[in-house]
Amino acid sequence: MAIYLAVGVYSASIAYSVSNDKLTLNIPIEDVWDGLSQGHRYPIINSGDTIALRLAFTSGGYSTQWLHCHKSHCDRHTCQSRTILTSTEWSSCSSLTFTITAKGKTDREPINSGDTVSLSSNQYGSSYRLYCNASSNAHCRIESVTSSMAGHDWLTYSYVTFEIYSKNADDGTPVQYGDVVGLKYPYSSNSAWLTHYSNRFYPRSCSSGSKTSCAAENTHTGFKIFKKLS
Repeated sequence: MAIYLAVGVYSASIAYSVSNDKLTLNIPIEDVWDGLSQGHRYPIINSGDTIALRLAFTSGGYSTQWLHCHKSHCDRHTCQSRTILTSTEWSSCSSLTFTITAKGKTDREPINSGDTVSLSSNQYGSSYRLYCNASSNAHCRIESVTSSMAGHDWLTYSYVTFEIYSKNADDGTPVQYGDVVGLKYPYSSNSAWLTHYSNRFYPRSCSSGSKTSCAAENTHTGFKIFKKLS
C-alpha cells in the first residue's frame, strides 16, 4: 500500500509505518529539498562541501547527465539515470563529485552568487582540480595543481578558478541546493563560461556582463548544483 504526500511542488510515492498512533514517512531528504528548491531554497552550499553538477535540462536525455571529469577531458555521465543523488548514489557515483572551495572563505562559510570558487575532484584527490585554459577549443579537464587554494594561489593557479552565478539567488546572497548555476571563467575577454558541446566541456563565450542567458535551464552553460546532505 502506498500513500501520497504533496509538500510544495513535491509529490511522490512514500513508504510509511504506523507505531503508537504515530505515522512515520520514509522520504529521501534529497527528494524533499529538490522538490522545494524553487520556492523554498535550502540548504546553503558552503565552502568545503561535496557537490555535484547536473546539466540543467528539464526534460530529455540531458536531464540525467552530470559533469564528469578525467585527466584528459570532462564529459557528461549518468548516475543510474538519476536527476538527484541520494545518500547511496553519493558513494556509488563518487566519480561525479567535487569539493567546492571559495576564495577568501573557510570551510562551512556560505558560497554566494558571484564568488570565485575552485572545484577539486573527489575521484582523483584534492590536488586535482577542474582546469580550463584560455583556448575555447581545448577540453576542460582535471589537472594536478595544489591540494589547498589559499592566498596568492588564486592568482597563481587562475586556470582552476571560476565565478559561480546562480539564477535563483541575487548576487552576493547564498547559492543553495538545487539552484541553477553557471561557472564563468576569467579568460577569453571575460565572457567564457563552462560550456557543454558534443559530450565535452570547454570555456566558451556566453556573456561578459549578464548571467541571465548563461545560468539558465535548457542551455549548455547551465547546471543544477547539489550537495551531499549526509
